[in-house]
This record gives sequence, structure tokens and C-alpha cells, in this order.
Amino acid sequence: MTALLRLLGALFTYMRRLRTLCVRHYLIGRLGQAGRRISIGEDVHLYGAEHINIEDDVVIAHRVTLRAMTAYPWADPPQTFQPRITLKRACFINNGSQISCTNRVTIGENVMIAENCFIADNNHGYTDPDRSVREQALTADGEVVVDADSWIGANCCIAGNVRIGKHCVIGANSVVTRNIPDYSVAAGAPARVLKQYDQQSQAWRSVGDHR
Repeated sequence: MTALLRLLGALFTYMRRLRTLCVRHYLIGRLGQAGRRISIGEDVHLYGAEHINIEDDVVIAHRVTLRAMTAYPWADPPQTFQPRITLKRACFINNGSQISCTNRVTIGENVMIAENCFIADNNHGYTDPDRSVREQALTADGEVVVDADSWIGANCCIAGNVRIGKHCVIGANSVVTRNIPDYSVAAGAPARVLKQYDQQSQAWRSVGDHR
């Protein structure tokens, strides 16, 4: 009986790995552009995959959702979009994170996005009090860019027309609604810059610290 249980366990593990491999190949085949050595975890959902470009060595962990929205049918009149999500070389998106795009979202080279982050270049309209928020048009005024070598902490929300610069660190649970300059540490809701790298002294300094 023990040998049979071991055999069944090994068979289950093999079938699960085979399923994951087949789903990975299916998802990659639907992409607008697919690089080499892309790693895709379990329960990953791609919407509008033909509008998603993924470069070499990108890692997408489990339960990640990438949503390139080509239409929002609940608005009056319905909206259509030409979105583009780009994941550049060797970036990493951890478990449970989501990206929603109606225009442009670009995740730069070597960027790390931690668990359960939400990134969107769009928002729900709400200005008409006589209609539900669901029925009002989405607003999409720009794009989201997370530049190379940055780290986005767990549970962060990045929304609107926002650029996060090179080699930035965004603290966990932050809400980013405005640009963050290169070589900055930012945190809070809304996020504000706490530290920046001073090229002259080659040290990280608290904002306002001129020593």
C-alpha cells in the first residue's frame, strides 16, 4: 500500500508539472512578443495577451494577473483602447500582483515587484452622482513606468500617470500617485520621498539632510 501511495504521489506530481508546462507554452504563444527563458507560475491570467510584450528572463510567479484592456463595455458609450504592457528583461513579478492597462504600462529591466501589488494606468470615473461608478467611463490620462533596477514592496498600489525612476525603493503598503525621482526611497499613502542617493558624497541621505 505504501509503495502504491508513493507511486500515485509521484504520478500526481508529474501530471501537475506537465500541466504547468503546457499552460506556460500556451500563454507564451499568445503574447504579442515573447523573449527567451520566460518563467510563468501557476494560476497566471493574461487578458489581451496579444497586447503584452515580455522580454528575456522575465519571471512571473503564481496568481499574477496581467490585464491589457481593449474595451470597457459598461460605459455609455462603451470605450475601446489600444493598450500595451511591456515587461523588460529580467524583471520579476511576485505572487498575487496585478497590472491593469488601457494605455501603457512598462516595467523596466531587473525590476522586482513584491507580493500583492496593484499597478494601473487607469481609474474609474465617479463625477456623475446619478450613475453608478461602474457605468462611468474609465479615466486614462497617461502611462505607468517603473524604471530599471527598482524594487516595489509588498501590497503597493501604483495608479495614474506615474513614473518611478531608476534604482528606487518603494516601501511596503505604499500608494504611489505621483512621480518618484531616480535613486529614491519612498513610502506612505500617498508615497513621499524619504531618502535620495547623493552622487557627490556617494551616500544615501534623508530628504532635507545636507550634511
